[in-house]
Amino acid sequence: MPMDTTFAADPPLPLRAWRAVRERGPRYAWHKAMRRTLGRWPSWKRRLVYADPREYWTLRGGRDYFREQEGQVARTLRAEWIAGRLAAYRPTSILEVGCGYGKLLNALRERTDAALTGLDFSPTQLGSAREFLASGGVEGVSLFLGRGDRLPFADGSFDMVVTSAVILHNPPEVAERIRREVVRVARRFAAHNEEMNLSYNRYGYDTAAWYRAEGIRIAEVGPIPMDADSATSQFCVARLDG
Repeated sequence: MPMDTTFAADPPLPLRAWRAVRERGPRYAWHKAMRRTLGRWPSWKRRLVYADPREYWTLRGGRDYFREQEGQVARTLRAEWIAGRLAAYRPTSILEVGCGYGKLLNALRERTDAALTGLDFSPTQLGSAREFLASGGVEGVSLFLGRGDRLPFADGSFDMVVTSAVILHNPPEVAERIRREVVRVARRFAAHNEEMNLSYNRYGYDTAAWYRAEGIRIAEVGPIPMDADSATSQFCVARLDG
């Protein structure tokens, strides 16, 4: 069934709860309820809701998440801006680690003929990506189920490797492994949209500072223009070929 990109008013809360149980099961309904009710207790929310990031994003992903994200104009403007910056480097191939439902891949295809590959560890997000890209007639995108800290690709497989709001969702030891995997499979560029704010599911890393500490040159770094808080917004591109 094609991905529905139209948006209607939300039904009443009891009906939404019933639909959540009927369509995704009680575990999904519990997960959604905890996300909504633990907002004032972020430490408990991290412990109860975000203890396992893969499980979180598998439950979070799907049509509800797609509708939530596609209903935000700022998200679309950000993806288009990032895609424009990435395409400006003229990469011949791009891997997006943590591609979600394919929003950035879609924006990239409109701006470059580079070979595009997306990888995500959430089966529901990857299923949404297949539907979303197919519904838009997007071709030439390969999608893989896998983990960012154990990429199933050989060294230097891609001209550019990208993450967008991925590293920030992982605890420090996993975030470190993801960065090193990105550097391993990228030939020329590593690009990141990784905000530096903290929340129950965000750990707040300065990605550009990590590359500088590794002695890797930064081609560009700065906030994304449409982000509300320029102090925590960061887009950076590292140059890996000297």
